[in-house]
Parts: sequence; C-alpha cells; structure tokens
Amino acid sequence: MNGREPLWERPTLCEEIEAGHWYLPDAPTGRRETIVTHPVDARPQYILQLPGPAWSSFIAALGTAAFFLLLTVKLVVPALAGGIVAIAAIWRWAWTTDPGATHPPADIGGGIRLPVYASGPVSHAWWATVVLLLVMGSMFLSAVFAYLFLWTVSPEYWPAADALPGLGMPALAAALFVASVPCAQYASKRLDRKRASRIAIVAGLVTLLAAFALALRAHGALSPAESGYGAAVYALLSLLGFYVAATATMQLYTLARSWYGLLDAARRVTFDNTRLMWLYTAAQGLLTLALLHGYPRLA
Repeated sequence: MNGREPLWERPTLCEEIEAGHWYLPDAPTGRRETIVTHPVDARPQYILQLPGPAWSSFIAALGTAAFFLLLTVKLVVPALAGGIVAIAAIWRWAWTTDPGATHPPADIGGGIRLPVYASGPVSHAWWATVVLLLVMGSMFLSAVFAYLFLWTVSPEYWPAADALPGLGMPALAAALFVASVPCAQYASKRLDRKRASRIAIVAGLVTLLAAFALALRAHGALSPAESGYGAAVYALLSLLGFYVAATATMQLYTLARSWYGLLDAARRVTFDNTRLMWLYTAAQGLLTLALLHGYPRLA
C-alpha cells in the first residue's frame, strides 16, 4: 500500500488476495484469524485467533437490546431477565476468545513469521482494557466534580465534621482495598501454580466485596433522598459498587477458566485483563473513601 486509495491504484488487488498473495494467504491454525499490527507503523506483530460463528453472540446482542429498550418503558423485571441472558451469553462467547498459543509461530508471507498469541502490553485486549479504564476514570471524575461542585454552591447541606461517620469502618475498608492489591500481584506471579493463584484470586474477591460492604455500611444512616449531599455520596458509592460487581464477575470468570485448565503463566490474557480491572477498582475505592471521609473533615 503506497497511497490512500489502494483499490483504485491497484485494481487487481482483490484477485491477488484471492490467489493467495500478500500476508496470511491461508489459516495456519485452522481457525478464523487476522493480523494485529502496530498502531503507528502498521508493522505485523502477531496472529489473532478469532472465535467462529456462534449463537452466543447473537443471543448476547438480543439480551443487551432487551435490557436497555425495556428499561425505557419501565419494564424492570423483564429488563433484568434480558440483562442476565446477555451476561450469560457474553460469558459463553468470551470462553472461546483466549485459545492460547495453539500453534507454533506461523509464516504469514514475505518471510515474516509471527506468534499466534500475545499477552501483556503487546496484546490488543490489554490496550482495550486500558481504554475502558480511562472511560471509567472519566466517569468517576465527573462524579467527583459533581460532589465538589455541590459543596461550593450548597455548603449548608454538608454535615459538620462531628456529624460525619466514624473513621473506624472507612479505615478498615481502606485496609481491605489495599490488601486486595498484593493478592492480584501474587496471583499474577503464580499462574503456573493453580492452587496458589486460585486462593489469591478468591482472597482478592473477598477483600474487594468486604471493603465495599464496609464503605456502604459507614453511610448506612444517610439517605440519598434527604439532601443533595446524600445523593452525591450515594452516587459515588453506587459507581464504586458497580465497578466492584464487574470486577467480581471477572474474577469468578477467571477462576472458572483456571478450574477448566484454560489459564496458566503463558495463556494469561484473561487474567491480565481481570488484574487491570482489579487494581483500578481498588484504587478508586481508596480515592472514594478519601473523598467522602477525608475531604469534609479538611474543608
């Protein structure tokens, strides 16, 4: 490709591709494949094995559409059913998306041999998760802005320092959020030892859930309907709860793959994505606690 209009500049390109010219003329792994390239210079990096046709992706799309569309007409129970169906179908579809290095490095043409699997920052899944975390961070910052803006325009709704919840439960919640981080790091280093990594993942799951429960319990006497302050507090806690639930779902999914022998030190893309989400959620939990319990005492 030497220009912006390759089909016009090379009218025989389609025929050449059909004849097996250029990169990846066949399917060396016997699966649906494509080439992942560098985002800057388009240099081929590895062969990505894709899932084949399946009903699970179609059912996931139907469940997702039902969830959002039914909520617009306030059919909450059917919407929840659609959401459950969507999550189950997505889980089933995702089960086929991390096949591992099922084939030795393959020749894609032009004397270039590429691996058929990649993990870490080279993987497209790693970067997709990072982009998702940036979006999540922007949502969190928006909630933080709303919380602080409300304090500037309606400080009368803010409780006095002596009326705030005690620091005991928030401190314990913060300690649990911190404790979940070494669990993630330990599991990452022990994926070749199944039992040790599973224990670490379960420990991280329990600490995250317990930390959020304590963070929520600390504001148990506050009602989101009583004041703008209560609404802002529960908006931040609800956002954190959603991320904790999403992380817990990913941890359970990762555990399931480990139990079925689909996770190890080399075949680790699923765990790497879960770990990124895990660490982000712990960090947001700490920031949320600092904002809700530290800022009002210092302001």
